[in-house]
Amino acid sequence: MDHNRQEEIALHRWAVIAEAAGDRLTCGERGALARQIAARTHMHPDGSSRRYSRGTVDRWLRAWRAGGLEALRPSSRADTGVVRAHPELFAEASALRLELPGRPAAQIASILYHRHGITVAERTVRGQLRRAGLHRAALAAEPKAYGRYEAARPNERWITDVLVGPWVPYPKREGSVRARLFLIVDDHSRLLVDGRFFAHENARACQDLLRRAITRRGVPDVFYAVSSA
Repeated sequence: MDHNRQEEIALHRWAVIAEAAGDRLTCGERGALARQIAARTHMHPDGSSRRYSRGTVDRWLRAWRAGGLEALRPSSRADTGVVRAHPELFAEASALRLELPGRPAAQIASILYHRHGITVAERTVRGQLRRAGLHRAALAAEPKAYGRYEAARPNERWITDVLVGPWVPYPKREGSVRARLFLIVDDHSRLLVDGRFFAHENARACQDLLRRAITRRGVPDVFYAVSSA
């Protein structure tokens, strides 16, 4: 962006916030004016009509007080082109927002950085999510109801899992091992089909428990085991 374009945008930003930038305003008066500014539509230098969030108005006011018109110039973005170069980041950001609709953009940007070592500005995350209709206001306005994941009848689906138990022998000493409690639950009735402690967590232990359960309760249509089981 050239110098003239930057100055044009800085002047536009000043025109937007000017009425709330007076030194004699109280905090309450400034806040009320900022809300009014955010509620209005403003003509951008490129000819488009735009509305700016209260957060954006407050940020421009802080910049004006700190550095005047120069501070209102748009700066070069450190993350320019990051989302285009790594489209998977936006997909992951969308999944993070859908997983927890109240999760703020700053937290999503932080998660992306710590997972991938790539810095994406909070504003970039917020803008991308808003364009995809995943901003928090929209998600809160349209709550989605999800049905329970449950089998329709007994023996349609069994689920197994493994819980880590106490040291045996106890108290812990040389040669003690962690007991593993293998469980099988009927997904429809929540009946504990079978359960047993084993010394080791392996396929043979799970097979032994499944054999006992089938002998007692019959054969399920589906047997679901998590990776640890």
